[in-house]
Amino acid sequence: VNLLFEQPYTRIANLEAAGIAKRQTASKYLKELSDIGVLQEIVIGRDKLFIHPRLMELLRGEGNSFTSF
Repeated sequence: VNLLFEQPYTRIANLEAAGIAKRQTASKYLKELSDIGVLQEIVIGRDKLFIHPRLMELLRGEGNSFTSF
């Protein structure tokens, strides 16, 4: 969970580098979070980025409220 809040996006490689999961499992975890609306998956070239839209909104805004899931 902490990894998702370090940056407003993450990659499969980030989970691998943190020792959380191997590539296939990391991909599955991020895809599941995308499916339930926590993350938003976008493809840039050969990379998949998983954006945390609510964290992005929080970082861009002036307030400090965070809508719960």
